[in-house]
Amino acid sequence: DVSIAQAALGTRVKVPTIEGDEEIEIKPGTQPGTELRLRGRGVPHLRRTGIRGDLHVLVNVAVPTKLSKRQRELLETYASESGETIDTNQTGRILNRVRDALG
Repeated sequence: DVSIAQAALGTRVKVPTIEGDEEIEIKPGTQPGTELRLRGRGVPHLRRTGIRGDLHVLVNVAVPTKLSKRQRELLETYASESGETIDTNQTGRILNRVRDALG
């Protein structure tokens, strides 16, 4: 898993391979679900000695479930700067969904 900041800004992380950990580059702007391929780092070929398959790494971006007040403010500022609208009234949305479902 990489954090939102790591995915947006880029970083290097270690991933486990058959021969031990290997460091890979997460490029800036990497999206969740991006698949990175490590050529020749996968499982050995059964019939051809000395040849290995590729290891595919799926990037999972971990979204925090609990934010400090400061983290929340920073994300709200980022959203505002990006022109995004954030509806933080969770209770109102749930009640509206119930009303819509009941007709």
